[in-house]
Amino acid sequence: MIESLQPPAILRRVGRSLAIGLAAGSAVAMLVGCGDRASDPRQWNVLVVTLDTTRADRLGPYGYPDAGTPNYDAIAAGGFVFAQASTSVPMTLPAHSTIFTGTYPPVHGVRENSLFRLPDERTTLAEVLRDAGWDTGGAVGAIPVTRQFGIAQGFNVFDDHVTIAAEDFRGRRIDDASSLFFDERSAARVNDAILPWLRQERDQPFFAWIHYWDAHQPLHPPPPYDTLYARDLYQGEIAYVDENFGIVVRTLEELGEWENTLVVIVGDHGEGIGEHQEYTHSMVAYEGTVRVPLIVRVPGFEGGRTIDRRVGTVDIVPTVLDFLDLEEPSEVQGESLVPLLEDPALDTDERNARTAYYAETLAPRLGFGWGELRVLYRGDEKYIHGPRPELFDLANDRKETSDLVATRPDLAEERRRELVSLLDDMASDVSLAAVQEVDLETRQKLEALGYISGSAESPESIREELREDGDPPQDRVLDNSLMSAAKSHLGAGRWGLAFEAADQLLTLDPDNAYYRGLKAQALIGLGKPAEAADVIEELEGVRPGDDAIIFNVARLLFSDGAEERAFQLVRETLEGGESAAGRYLLAEMLDAQGQETEALAEFEASIAQQPTYALALQALAVRRARRGERDEARTHFEALIRAHPLQPRYRYNYGVFLLEEDDVDAAIQQLERATELAPTYWTAQLTLLALHRQVGQLDRADALYREVRTRADAATVDRADRLMAESK
Repeated sequence: MIESLQPPAILRRVGRSLAIGLAAGSAVAMLVGCGDRASDPRQWNVLVVTLDTTRADRLGPYGYPDAGTPNYDAIAAGGFVFAQASTSVPMTLPAHSTIFTGTYPPVHGVRENSLFRLPDERTTLAEVLRDAGWDTGGAVGAIPVTRQFGIAQGFNVFDDHVTIAAEDFRGRRIDDASSLFFDERSAARVNDAILPWLRQERDQPFFAWIHYWDAHQPLHPPPPYDTLYARDLYQGEIAYVDENFGIVVRTLEELGEWENTLVVIVGDHGEGIGEHQEYTHSMVAYEGTVRVPLIVRVPGFEGGRTIDRRVGTVDIVPTVLDFLDLEEPSEVQGESLVPLLEDPALDTDERNARTAYYAETLAPRLGFGWGELRVLYRGDEKYIHGPRPELFDLANDRKETSDLVATRPDLAEERRRELVSLLDDMASDVSLAAVQEVDLETRQKLEALGYISGSAESPESIREELREDGDPPQDRVLDNSLMSAAKSHLGAGRWGLAFEAADQLLTLDPDNAYYRGLKAQALIGLGKPAEAADVIEELEGVRPGDDAIIFNVARLLFSDGAEERAFQLVRETLEGGESAAGRYLLAEMLDAQGQETEALAEFEASIAQQPTYALALQALAVRRARRGERDEARTHFEALIRAHPLQPRYRYNYGVFLLEEDDVDAAIQQLERATELAPTYWTAQLTLLALHRQVGQLDRADALYREVRTRADAATVDRADRLMAESK
């Protein structure tokens, strides 16, 4: 939050820190002295629940009828509902980076999913609380907020094994690795990951972060929500998450911790659901995706109040730290909301008019080479700058249907100048550290999934200034909505509907390789592989990024039995330019046909193109081991671990190899590292359990067995029971 856009940043921080210090002192003075933990903020637990892709106006506390959110309703009845809360970016990773640092994207540097990583130089809420004595733990529901993106800073325990539901009992992928959406796990599985940690005995208060992803596309709520909300699956997902959040609440009540827990429920961003032709999020910056729910419950505070003043997710860090009487990091840009909760008189129109908030979406430029949008809120005024600027009066135009730029040009120009000043003030060298090198495998997958295209701009091209170049995202939002619809239909096997959506996309952009890939996948589903291949071969030249889409279609053609056309597509594409991914796919197909020698040569060719290409390194390591070429296998495994040290599956496979080599100590080391990286990687846990029993490390085996019985699902516990029985 920026009180004024004019004074230098250091002066604003000093003034704000003094004000917050006084507020914190008053809050503590009011609560301390009652003789129990609930009256001592230094003993409070903190629970932050982030609701991915959740609109504020779809929850009961915000007036939605039959929302199916009784647990949020109960929190709101005893807490505070912020009616006008804004996210900083309608995308998961940058939005969470703001939630946990109290800074805007130009400062923390994370502008989009996948191409950025929260820099170590930024200080998170988890780091502050851990250093102040809180036990910190988190569990997340999808890959954009896994540890590889820096968001795990400060957590003693961080469970991000989001692919577990897509693996067999050996830890191998059982669904299509080129899934049309990000890897995810359900709210129930997130609970499975966090609840055992919450139940642990501890001598200090805890800070827990729970991230529920379910309301994100594709929408597949489990029974009975798929039936109860058959006409609104989005609402079904929201109701399902509410039920699982209620399980967390009841657990804390049973543990006697609920009354001592400060609770923050917040959305990272909303969902368009058809407004302004946007059905998902990230392309435009209207209220459907930028306005988020924010509900706060405070021990010892009488709540049940709705606060109308505009606030932002940037305010969460300073608010929590103010309540706990802890100093906020110097870079924090939000302001504490504690005074507002203590004194209803501060919730005034005059105060609202003096408050400015910032938001942005650079995804259209970074993903597709279109224009970008920067947003300034001042009270109920909302100015959106981009190739086609817009100005709205939210007090009288909640749906943002009346653009005021033409009728109030002076006001639009005034807000534009304020936005220029704000961006000048926020420009940060640290933010450059957020741009991360994306390995070839990851980039190929992102391109194949449509999250970036060959026309995307490099993250290094970001400039903290107002730009008007590129297509207005408002004019291209239908592309993104149709693309999401096509992906959803493909994921659900609705081939005809997927074909129609992809065909519409191609009328908008006939030369777009990704759109052609979607149409080809629909044709394969309709039993027309030859036509699918024709759609791809009609491409006029292969642009950067197009090869990933072509390889994805070729893989599907091969699986569907059109092997000759699949080989033809891959080889013709490779003639236009070498590719590690293409050579790897060629090797996979040859291997499936039993041409082992030719496949090995192609795996080697893949590594020659990209020495750190994980899929090829792992494939070669496994195949060399099977052939008895142990030294070569070890070399490939070691290269794999060096290049990808944070991938638990690679550690697991290397551990099994070392076990076959009778290098037990080294095997245990790799397996333990795999379980540290992914505590719910039960295949690795059970292998380690059996190994401890085998070598006589019974105490370690028994401890691991107790952990599995406490945390794992019924099938895993049954396997653990059998392992223990067989090894006696």
